Amino acid sequence: MESSQPTPGRRVCVIGAGLAGLSAAYDLGRQGYDVTVLEASPKIGGLAESLLIDGKPVERFYHFICMGDSDLMALVDELGLHDQLHWQPSRTSFYYNGRVFGFGTPIDLLLFQPVPFFQRIRFGLNVVESRYRKNWDALDGVGAREWLIRKIGQQAYNVIWDPLLRVKFGDFHDKISAAWIWHRINRVASSRRYLWEPDSLGYLESGSDTVIGALASKLKTMPNVTLRTSVRVEQIVSANGRVSGVKLQGDSGPIPCDSVVSTIALGLLLKLAPDLDGDYQRRLSAIEYIGVVCGLLKLKQPITRNFWTNINDPNIPFNGIIEYTNLNRHLFRRLGDKSIVYIPYYLRTSEPRYSFSDDQLMREFVDGIRRVNPAFDESWIEEAHISRAPYAQAICTVGFKDIVPTHDTPLPGLYITDSTQFYPEDRTISAAIRLGRRVANMIVTSADSVSRLS
Repeated sequence: MESSQPTPGRRVCVIGAGLAGLSAAYDLGRQGYDVTVLEASPKIGGLAESLLIDGKPVERFYHFICMGDSDLMALVDELGLHDQLHWQPSRTSFYYNGRVFGFGTPIDLLLFQPVPFFQRIRFGLNVVESRYRKNWDALDGVGAREWLIRKIGQQAYNVIWDPLLRVKFGDFHDKISAAWIWHRINRVASSRRYLWEPDSLGYLESGSDTVIGALASKLKTMPNVTLRTSVRVEQIVSANGRVSGVKLQGDSGPIPCDSVVSTIALGLLLKLAPDLDGDYQRRLSAIEYIGVVCGLLKLKQPITRNFWTNINDPNIPFNGIIEYTNLNRHLFRRLGDKSIVYIPYYLRTSEPRYSFSDDQLMREFVDGIRRVNPAFDESWIEEAHISRAPYAQAICTVGFKDIVPTHDTPLPGLYITDSTQFYPEDRTISAAIRLGRRVANMIVTSADSVSRLS
């Protein structure tokens, strides 16, 4: 039920205007809560933020939609955006030993010569089993490397999974939980209507900006919601053992509130919440992340016909090329049949490549693309952007389920959403929406309980 009147005494500050924060503010605002959203960046969206290319919004970091992304699809329907959500059969390939192999259908898998025939069969069976598996708890205590080798064989692991895990997680590649890998397989496999067909993936015509813009428009119509950008939180303030406000850098006093929803990375949150229990702080600080450096290229033409090209080549330092406009055909046409390509590196921020200059990264991109497609020429590049994010991915090691923090914290009134809580799910915009709305519901439910006891 929509309301324009703030509920007395129910004031909430939301830190971060990504999809989790905007979704929480949207639900709280409709319930009549007095909500202030605080975003450090001049733009909203967080890791789903877009930049303009030829006047069209294009996400800095790539995203795609799977058929199981129910929270995103529910919000799309609520916002009246269903006509902007489209599904497209996707093409996947694998670059190995100087050749590009098809890798998107069971027939492609049967013809994938780098892996022995019976291990190809085992790989396919593991995809089918992972698609229909529901309970993942037992996989939390098993290493992904051990589980995959047992399921698909050593050579299949060496060719397909080892380079993907090793390039992404570095020294942690053999410590990642099998539950995390299982969900990656499950999510994509569940987007296949029939086992013999390619994956059917979804996209919004203007990417995540479709939902972000609609949420922002809704919030602006609510007099009880304030959305502030280019403001930095200095401290989450408490009094009498619970949250009492949020202090901004440069402000003399805090913004008073009864609850705070933090959607920022745990490492950043710990710097803002000195009143959190010391043992709790130590537990959160033990969770490690990797960052991302992502190249976004606008090209005169596609590199391949594929949406996703996995790469296993010691001469190429990245493990994939994502040709987004081979999926989002609306954007392809809007850009005059130009191609949008993403090349990501996932790595610790302490690694040298995270701080490489844009020119150094571009030389690696050009060399790697040319190996995949020898016809590629630098003249194809019309525009290039390099984006970095230090907290892109939690390192989900064996037993990660036991260290995932709950949404409520030892400081009453402080709630958190963080990508660690997606586990075993990988980072998705659907999961961010789910967490934001879940925390909003927790705040409403808690307030209702207090009201009934009063």
